[in-house]
Amino acid sequence: MTFEHAYWGERPIGPDVVARLIAELHRSLDGSTRGKFAELLGEMGDASVVPVLVAELDHPEPVVRQWAVLALEQLEMPEGIRDAARHRALHAEEFA
Repeated sequence: MTFEHAYWGERPIGPDVVARLIAELHRSLDGSTRGKFAELLGEMGDASVVPVLVAELDHPEPVVRQWAVLALEQLEMPEGIRDAARHRALHAEEFA
């Protein structure tokens, strides 16, 4: 499945979907693509991805960090919200 199929098409379901999205995120060298995988992980609603998204807050590309923040906020898990808020406060220029 290509990124575009995953993003615009019917959302995949099943027990291996989150693991596959994480693997694809880690394989993505392009910041925009990596950020979109972070967005998809946030849309999955699975709290187990919070540590993966928090780790993306240290990615060198701002677009990845921005999508990770948005995904953490969308998940609405307390630890993710806390880390997203901290990142927003420390890097306000990324969200201006």
